[in-house]
Amino acid sequence: MEIITKILDSEALHDNPVNDKPQREVTIIENSPKENTPLLVGLAGFFGSSRSFLNKSYTNIDFMDVLNKISEKYSFIIILPDTMTYFRGNQYVNSTAVGNYSDFITKDLINFLFKIYGKRDVYLFGKSSGGFGSIYNALHNPDVFSGFIDISGDSYFHYSYLRDFPVAYKILKNLGIKKFMEKFNSDYIHSQDELTAENIIAMSAFYSPKNTEINLPFDLNDGRLNEHWNAWLKFDPVNIIDTSGISLKNKKIILQTGIYDEYSINIGMNMIHEKLSMLNISHTYKEYPVGHFNTNHLYLESMPEILKEY
Repeated sequence: MEIITKILDSEALHDNPVNDKPQREVTIIENSPKENTPLLVGLAGFFGSSRSFLNKSYTNIDFMDVLNKISEKYSFIIILPDTMTYFRGNQYVNSTAVGNYSDFITKDLINFLFKIYGKRDVYLFGKSSGGFGSIYNALHNPDVFSGFIDISGDSYFHYSYLRDFPVAYKILKNLGIKKFMEKFNSDYIHSQDELTAENIIAMSAFYSPKNTEINLPFDLNDGRLNEHWNAWLKFDPVNIIDTSGISLKNKKIILQTGIYDEYSINIGMNMIHEKLSMLNISHTYKEYPVGHFNTNHLYLESMPEILKEY
């Protein structure tokens, strides 16, 4: 395998509202590429970016272990773009409060790659927020992507997010977003509750902004859900499939999830599976006796499912 690093100057990210750099590192991992070898674009989970895929795990199988194992049999081109933001992660949608990260992936990055490799099939893959970004962008860009791997991607927001709202409300009701973020960015160590609050702020920045303003899905006066929660639900893949699921016809779709997922995302994943089945859209769906974390080994099944076609 060969690891290559290139710099992409993204038009979509220029003049973004949080002044994140538009020049992004793109890590490319090649293994005996052929003329028809597809491009597999990895989207990191929240609080991670391209380098997260390269991190060494000393207790579980890491992503590079997966690639080393499948490299004996398959040709591949893995693309790992830097998608880190001011909010410590990404949901891979266009946001007036963060930046146009869907355009970054579906336009700038794809055009950049086609100039290097020529036009060829492209797949998305990711876990958690990366899984969400994979299914979301595949649903909205069927002309760009030939399929995706979604491992426990954020879905059925009623279960996966609502549980964190009381925690975020408790922390933010006295500080507000601005003061909390100032404190969060100045501290070196964060409690689990603070990480939860920051995550909800970030999700609000992606799902329910108004211009550059971040609108929380609950009222800071009394904690009740407000109209911005409805904006969140428009991003829920479980809901999007009702109107756009047919766009996935004839795509390679692989859904994987753990039955012990700590955020109950397995329930949303099963809903997606059921809805795709009702639409007669071919896909692979598998549940495993695992939780939300340390699931790189699932790629040992899903990546060959795509690569064996080439």
